[in-house]
Amino acid sequence: MDELSAARLKIDNLDRRLAALLSRRFALAVPLRGLKKRLTDRARERRVLANAAAAGEKAYASSTRAVFTEIIRQAKKLQGGK
Repeated sequence: MDELSAARLKIDNLDRRLAALLSRRFALAVPLRGLKKRLTDRARERRVLANAAAAGEKAYASSTRAVFTEIIRQAKKLQGGK
């Protein structure tokens, strides 16, 4: 296996793990809608984004924040939001 194929195989494996983790996250988030007074909690969203950015490598903090912004958006959509 050449270097490119090996790297892509590693990425494919990570993608499967990420997809499984996202499914778990969404499954936890969906029922929370009934517990919330309002769908959007800006302070909580800022904490989630800051935690995600801090957990990864500094060089990728901006990209990590962008991905988690979309994760939050999709979770709210699943909870019945826009």
